[in-house]
Amino acid sequence: MGKCIPITDKDNLWSFCPNVPAAVLFAVLFALTSGVHIFQAHHYKTPFCWAIIMGALWEMISFVIRVPSIYNPTSLGLYNPWFLLFLLAPLWINAFCYMLLGRMVFQYLPDRKLYKLRAQRMALCFVILDIVSFIIQIGGGLLVLSKNLQTKQTGLHIYTAGLALQEFFIFVFVFLVFSFQRRLKREAGPEARRKAKKLLITMYLSLTLISIRILYRLLEFASSFTSKLTQELWYHEVWQYCFDALPMFLALVLFNVIHPGTLIPGDKSKFIVPVGTELSEQEKTGNSSNEAVMAERSA
Repeated sequence: MGKCIPITDKDNLWSFCPNVPAAVLFAVLFALTSGVHIFQAHHYKTPFCWAIIMGALWEMISFVIRVPSIYNPTSLGLYNPWFLLFLLAPLWINAFCYMLLGRMVFQYLPDRKLYKLRAQRMALCFVILDIVSFIIQIGGGLLVLSKNLQTKQTGLHIYTAGLALQEFFIFVFVFLVFSFQRRLKREAGPEARRKAKKLLITMYLSLTLISIRILYRLLEFASSFTSKLTQELWYHEVWQYCFDALPMFLALVLFNVIHPGTLIPGDKSKFIVPVGTELSEQEKTGNSSNEAVMAERSA
């Protein structure tokens, strides 16, 4: 065990006595899935996987820093980085799902559009929405670190608003996934449907795990620090592992097992139209701005 001091100590940054072996275990687990994701992204030539790699690395680094923070429970220089990385890492995994659907629309739908929105633009729009949620959550997360109770409470409300916004975007996104699935049944061949189904199941499971984690954080932060529910979730470490660390690890592993690179070729993952494939006039017009296209491809 680390160095435990009373949680009533005004200098103690932890709200419970954290477990060192658990932190080391999850640091190793996230390091393993990070390494596999880096290898897979290189092997399958899928550079857009940088988003999920960032999520995995942030999770790993947060637990690496968590260990010395446990031994130095009064050090802001150790506590703040692990806390923020742990809070924000799932947003990268969320963004990866948004980027993946754009690639799937480009790969499997004949017109490469969903609701008249080109695959590239759709991916870019949702990534921007994820960034908005990210900014709100990091702003709230920074305030939560304050020792002032009123500032901390304000930070909780801001962070909770960012979480609620993130979940709203997920609901909208799931509607688009359903729409894509319906079109896939009508317009794609058996082989394309089979490949897309694997990715869709993986995406649904990943989004479910992310939503479980969001619900946990909403329940933890939505009430004041004096509520029984907040105190139960805030003062017991086990819930952090059950409803945050573990779901995010499973979400990362799911994409290790069913990696997009095994089903979407490298060029298609970069929104590159195969040689000999004609674009419609609308698509040609939509590609008039080289800068816009480059921004879209990066998403």
